[in-house]
Amino acid sequence: MKKHWFTLVIFIASALSMSLNAAELRAVGKGRFLDNGVTAHRGNSGDCPENTLAAFQSAIAAGADWIELDVLRTRDGKLVVSHDQTTWRVGNRSLVVSESTYEQLRKVNVAADFRRRHGKSLMQCPPHRMPLVEEVLRLVMTQHQTRASIQPKTNCVSEVVALVKQLGAESWVGFNDGNVNYMAEVKRLAPAIPVFWDRGESDIAADIRIAKQRGFETLVLNERAVTPQKVAQLKQAGLGVGVWTVNDPLAWEQFLAMGVDRIYTDRPRRLLAFKAAQAFRDATCEGAYKRHLQGICTDECGAIYWSWTDALVKTDLQGHVLKHLPTVWHYGDLCFHDGKVFVAVNFGEFNKPPGSADSWVYVFDGDSLIELARHPVREVVHGAGGIACRDGRFIVVGGLPAGVDRNYLYEYDERFRFRKRHVLDSGYTLMGIQTAAWANGSWWFGCYGNPRVLLRADAAFRLTGKWDFDASLGIVGLPDGRFLIGQSTPIKGVGHKGRVFIAREDNEKGMTLGIPAQCGAIVEREIPTMNQ
Repeated sequence: MKKHWFTLVIFIASALSMSLNAAELRAVGKGRFLDNGVTAHRGNSGDCPENTLAAFQSAIAAGADWIELDVLRTRDGKLVVSHDQTTWRVGNRSLVVSESTYEQLRKVNVAADFRRRHGKSLMQCPPHRMPLVEEVLRLVMTQHQTRASIQPKTNCVSEVVALVKQLGAESWVGFNDGNVNYMAEVKRLAPAIPVFWDRGESDIAADIRIAKQRGFETLVLNERAVTPQKVAQLKQAGLGVGVWTVNDPLAWEQFLAMGVDRIYTDRPRRLLAFKAAQAFRDATCEGAYKRHLQGICTDECGAIYWSWTDALVKTDLQGHVLKHLPTVWHYGDLCFHDGKVFVAVNFGEFNKPPGSADSWVYVFDGDSLIELARHPVREVVHGAGGIACRDGRFIVVGGLPAGVDRNYLYEYDERFRFRKRHVLDSGYTLMGIQTAAWANGSWWFGCYGNPRVLLRADAAFRLTGKWDFDASLGIVGLPDGRFLIGQSTPIKGVGHKGRVFIAREDNEKGMTLGIPAQCGAIVEREIPTMNQ
C-alpha cells in the first residue's frame, strides 16, 4: 500500500508543471518556490474535502504558492490535520480528536459533509481519511513550487517543528496563527521559518511593534479588518500583508487594489485565474488583414486568438503575433476549451432556408494552431457563425433568414454529437447571431444590425437582456468578471486593423467600455466600429 501511495505522489508531482506558465516553470526548474500570493485555505477546499490529501494535491496542481493546514494532537500523540476539535462538522461520525487514537480517527470519513453539500455521489467523492501531518509534508516535499503553512490549533509547536527538522522540510514550511506565543515559539526554535501572524480587529500599531520585535514576516488580517490605511502602515513597516479567508471576486479586486500581497482562499484555482486576467488590457492586433474580424477568444496562459474570416491568428496580450495560419473563407467566431481552439466554419450561404449552408466546427491545438479535427454540424441549417463552450457543452450559433423573430442555438457534446436545438426569443436580429460566450453565469450573444444588438440569456436560454451594444465581432469573458470586446476598422489601401477593449457588465447598458478609475468609477470611451 505504501509503495502505491508514493508512486501516486511522484506521478502528481511530475504533472504539476501543466498548470504553470513559462516564467514559473523556469523558476521551479531552478529550485525556486512560486511567489504568486495565493494561499489555498485548508488546501483546495472549494473543490475537494478540506484538509485532505486530495485537497492539498489539487492546490499544488493548481499552482498555489502556499497551502494552509491545521494541526491537532491525538490521544496517542499523533499529529493530524484537522481544523475542528471534533469530526462532527466534516465527518460521518463525531469524535473528539484529542480524546481519540489515530486508529479510531482514520475510520471517520472526513469527506462526508463535502459530499452532501455538493450533491456528489460516492463515486464522485469517495471516502477520505484524516491525514497525518507527516503525510502532507512528504507530499509537499516531492516538488519545489508550493510550500505548506502550518496552523497549530493546540500547543504542539515544538512537536511540529521537531517533525519538520526530522524530515528536513524547513525550506517547505511556514507557520500561521493568531496566538502570539505559538508564533514566537516557532521563531525561537527555527528562526528561518517564516511566520504569518493572523490578526483581527486589533491595534495595528501595536501589532506592527510586536511583529518587528518577534521577527514575524507577515501579518494576515481578517477580511473585515482590512483598510487601505492598515495596508499602507504594514508596507511602510516592511511587513507582508495578507487577508483571510476571501472567496468573492469583487473582494479580491478590492484587496489587490489596496496592495494586499497574499490572499487566503478556498478557491485557489479561480483566484490564480483572476489574477492572471488582471493582465488583460486594451490591445491592438499586429498587422492588417484582408477581411474583417469574426471573433476572439483567450486561453489561460496569456494568449488572444483572432478569427479574421480567412486567417487564424494567435497573439500575446499586447497583440504581438505568435502564430498566423491562413485559412479558407469563411471562418467565424471561436472559443477556447481544454487546450484547443474551436472555430465555427461555413462554406455555404448564410441566412438562407435549409439546404444552402455547409456548417462545420474546426479544432486546432491552442499552442501550435495545428489542425486536430473537423466536425460537421449539419443541424446548423442557416450557416455556422459562432461558438461558445460551457462545462464541455458547445453551443453553435449562426445565420437567420429574414423575418424570423427568434434565434436558434445548437447544442453539442465534446465529441460534437448533436444534443438539442434551443430557441431564443430574441426578436429578429440581422443575419442571426455572430458571436457567443458563456461568462458571469449567463450566455452572451453579439448580433449585427443598425444599431447592433447585444443579447443576454440565462443558463436555460431564456432572454434576460437586450441592448444597443456592439459585440458582433468578438466577446469573451475573463476570469475576473470583465470582458474583452473585439472590433476591427477598415483602412483604405491597408486592410482591417483589429483591437480588443476591456468592458464590464452593466445592467442598464449591457456593457460599459473602460477601465475603473482609482475612485471606483468607470472611465468610458468611444471605440471604432467596423463601419468607421
